Amino acid sequence: MPAKWEKVCPVDELPVGSRKRFPLGTLDILFIHTEKRLYACSNECPHLGESLEKGELQGCVIRCSAPGYKMDLSSGKCIQEAELTIPIFPVEIKDGWIVVKI
Repeated sequence: MPAKWEKVCPVDELPVGSRKRFPLGTLDILFIHTEKRLYACSNECPHLGESLEKGELQGCVIRCSAPGYKMDLSSGKCIQEAELTIPIFPVEIKDGWIVVKI
């Protein structure tokens, strides 16, 4: 099945500095809106499967609250173990809506 753009929510529901998870089909996607960029990634840490939603954010790196693994939101790579990755999804703001390509 080819990738397609999905509407997530109006951009005002995810202001700068916030994060929110949205289930889209079988995916649980975490959206993080920083001052510099909007990110969309899997909400599941690849180490123990814990939610990243409550993880500590530093720039474009989110730290899982359980094992403490740090994931780079721009690449999906784990900083501690390069073989661990999370899916990263293209995300944009179009006509006042956040849309993601899945």
